[in-house]
Amino acid sequence: IWSAMKGCIDRGLSQDGIMPGGLKVRRRARQLHDKLQEQWQQNRPNPLLANDWLSIYAMAVNEENAAGGRVVTAPTNGAAGTLPAVLRYWLHFHPEADQPSIRDFLLTAAAVGGIIKSNASISGAEVGCQGEVGSASAMAAAGLCAVMGGTPEQVENAA
Repeated sequence: IWSAMKGCIDRGLSQDGIMPGGLKVRRRARQLHDKLQEQWQQNRPNPLLANDWLSIYAMAVNEENAAGGRVVTAPTNGAAGTLPAVLRYWLHFHPEADQPSIRDFLLTAAAVGGIIKSNASISGAEVGCQGEVGSASAMAAAGLCAVMGGTPEQVENAA
């Protein structure tokens, strides 16, 4: 699952041009990623840089989705960028991140997604886009808390 998510981010960050369809929407993830890389290499202190990285990773996935590329529906196509973005950020920037943490992140996120699906909804068509992306955000927050050593109570609170 992570391999497909990572591949989607990588493809999204390497593509330029106009996405398919009549709206003529231009891809932006690669250009924004290049600018962010430039800032990173210049060691500019910016307390909001984490948000920028997360946004660009999620945007890369969303652009791939809009272009008909391969995405992991976690939990849905519309919210497919959230989990990969948070996991990629964790692996890239946290010194304690390792390969076994990928499994723990995904299993925790899946457990939270299952609880949401059983007790509410993950469907944007049913509960709106906020419910769809909110579900993905809860899943990602729980997964991140788990790999950062959170207790079950903390993981639950993160979700």
